[in-house]
Amino acid sequence: MGKLSTILLDSIKPGFAIQSGFQDVWNLLWLAAVLCALASSLMFQHAMAETQQVQYELDQQEVEERLKNLEIDIALFKQQHEASMKQKSAIERQLEVNEKRISDLINQIHDTQEALIKGEARIAQLGKEQAELQAAKAEQQDYIAKQLRYAWQAGNQEFLKLLLNQEDPHDIDRKLTLHGYILAARARQVAAYSNTLAELLQVTETLAEANRQHLANRKSLQTRRQSLVETQAEKQQTLKLVVQEIAASGKQLKKSMQDQQQLEALLDKIRNSIAWLKEEAAESFKEMQGRLFMPLAGKIDHVFGQERQGSRLNWNGVFIAAKEGAAVHAVHPGRVVFSDWLRGYGLLLIISHGDGYMSLYGHNQVLYRRPGEWVEANDMIAAAGDTGGQDKSGLYFEIRVAGKPTNPQAWCKTRPASATI
Repeated sequence: MGKLSTILLDSIKPGFAIQSGFQDVWNLLWLAAVLCALASSLMFQHAMAETQQVQYELDQQEVEERLKNLEIDIALFKQQHEASMKQKSAIERQLEVNEKRISDLINQIHDTQEALIKGEARIAQLGKEQAELQAAKAEQQDYIAKQLRYAWQAGNQEFLKLLLNQEDPHDIDRKLTLHGYILAARARQVAAYSNTLAELLQVTETLAEANRQHLANRKSLQTRRQSLVETQAEKQQTLKLVVQEIAASGKQLKKSMQDQQQLEALLDKIRNSIAWLKEEAAESFKEMQGRLFMPLAGKIDHVFGQERQGSRLNWNGVFIAAKEGAAVHAVHPGRVVFSDWLRGYGLLLIISHGDGYMSLYGHNQVLYRRPGEWVEANDMIAAAGDTGGQDKSGLYFEIRVAGKPTNPQAWCKTRPASATI
């Protein structure tokens, strides 16, 4: 209160002073009123801060709930749209199943590998604790054994000898006190030994369970890797049938137009559904034009506006060639609003950056983020692939402004192969 009192006395009420060791009654009352007002103000500010925090948490819950509902709406929209246009054949549906299964398996393998790494670290730590406890147990056993031998050699009359062999009462009192200390020390040592045994038993059991879980994770990893190989082989067979089916029907252009129409309808659906979503990034997407990085390093095989081969349609984004599994990064902070398979685009992820700006990442091998998740710029969100019927691995990338495609190269710089930012 010293500094606060000085401020109040020197600046809030000029001329107020403590004279001759006492204060004027009216000044005391005035000061009390000021302090009460200050306390009330601080309490009000604290209450407001708590209210704002509660409101923020409620807002976050509402955001998550609305985005969950949007995910359900989009799934229903896809089903209705595909049914009305008779878009997907049985073979294409199988391709979707294969590619989504591959994505799930890769995610599961990644999670299992992480669990194995953590498990190995946990086992090593438990092994260290077990060794330390075993050493402590041996040391305590040795100490207690020595104490028992000493007590046996001294005989059972040690306490009476202290009383009968001393004539000085003060010396007797001192000896008895020392004897009490020795007995207390022995009791503590025995209690410590009991605790060590209990801890050792617990650590040993925990270590055994950790080893069992580690072994189960290894078996699970092996099984999932085998499933991945089998599913990838099945996907390749399905993809060949899809290509043959399209070639036989001669409807490549019609299919491409339907795919693009479905994407446009999906984006309109999303845009109308997230109009309420607020921008949370420190800098708006618009302010970052020309300063963003492309989502991955690689050669751009198809540029914005270029005519698609074998059709009268143009590219609404860019296709960046990359090895299967190459890391795909978010170009700007935002909220994931779509993460699913879409015909013609494969495993597609869409991020809303607020103010009508969206970025699209298609043909991924695996999706790492789910709808509703917030991502920061350069977070890894997917891995490049060839899903959706592509004959070359890479990434299809679009930027939309108010629903309209715009040239990504006008917004993004080439990402260096070694870039980590």
